Amino acid sequence: MPEIIIEQSQEVINYINMLKLPYSEALRNHMVHMVSGIITTEGNKNVSAIYSKHTCNRDRSCGSRFLGEYKWSNEYVDHKRIKHSLNMVRNNVAEGDVGFLIIDDSLSKKDKSTKNIEGLDYHHSHSDGETMWSHCVVTSHYKISEYSLPLDYKLYLRKQSFGNKAKKNFKNKQELAMQLIDEFTPVTETTYLLVDAWYTSGKLMLHALKRGYHTIGRIKSNRVIYPGGIKTSVKEFSTFISKDETSLVTAGDDTYYVYRHEGKINDLENAVILFCWSKSDLSDKLAFILSTDVSLTTSEILLYYQNRWNIEVSYRYQKNSLGFDEYQLESLTSIKRFWSMVFITYTFLELFRVSNKKSLKLQNLGDTIGYFRKQYLVSIAKFAYTCAVNGVSVDAVITKLGIAA
Repeated sequence: MPEIIIEQSQEVINYINMLKLPYSEALRNHMVHMVSGIITTEGNKNVSAIYSKHTCNRDRSCGSRFLGEYKWSNEYVDHKRIKHSLNMVRNNVAEGDVGFLIIDDSLSKKDKSTKNIEGLDYHHSHSDGETMWSHCVVTSHYKISEYSLPLDYKLYLRKQSFGNKAKKNFKNKQELAMQLIDEFTPVTETTYLLVDAWYTSGKLMLHALKRGYHTIGRIKSNRVIYPGGIKTSVKEFSTFISKDETSLVTAGDDTYYVYRHEGKINDLENAVILFCWSKSDLSDKLAFILSTDVSLTTSEILLYYQNRWNIEVSYRYQKNSLGFDEYQLESLTSIKRFWSMVFITYTFLELFRVSNKKSLKLQNLGDTIGYFRKQYLVSIAKFAYTCAVNGVSVDAVITKLGIAA
């Protein structure tokens, strides 16, 4: 029987080659298989399912060895991916475009019965309101012009995980976020750091200022301000605000009733804090938005902060469409390498989307995934036709595709 393979996506092959990774062709082919498989696999995206999509007659061990045994550095691959994507962005945006570096953390949840996977611990889930058996990953994301790109990630491990090396190696989530800030290179002159309430500490915001980035982010209701020199929490101060003291502000498609306060908070001598309500009677849940850039208008602060949603959308695509937390791997080396492949897949899809947005009508990442899944069906049709021409039986084709009759 002649050896017949499913045609790989030329776009994926070209992208991996553009990264100019100093690895063998065989190893780069593994990356092509992983990226293509992550995109086209529907349902559970374990290594076996991913490899069966484009690598006929290969079993799960091929992917497992690539992730766990082969000699390559996911940190270096991530570095090359980020450098390439930022160069692409730099060549396609205007110098005056405002960029947004977004930092948050996400949980990769596992069943409580899972005991052999390294690095798992109980972490609090803000969305679920409870602790979850999971990996906690602090990540960075970049939004500028048409681009919305994942950047880097840092696994958060509790102090006890490091044993007697904890003093040297342990970093809390704030410190991991500061590492992500330090490693980022902006492509235009103006960049804002966007964070949620868990990352608006005075230490982190001052660190961002030293790097040249103003911060816009939510703050918790117990944060202390000093209106008129009087120490009070923002929650307590809000009880004295009347509707007549608010302004109706539109940001994008949303409208808010906003009270603007400017003054000292924590380690910052001066910052803007917006007290925001959606209802005219100020009866709904109050949001507190801080900006270290006091020159921005109220509308600009709210409009800029809306870009933080990009990282939430990225988490949704990573988990629901790209299998970020569906790995069945035990070692942290393999897991981090798998995450590297998910990030490289997301980056490839986003760069392709922006480049082909008009011609292929790709409005979002979901459209782009759909496009490549249709292309995969075309490759399956070509594969089946080639098999028929070469006298391969239907049963043999089904076996090659790894599907049940």
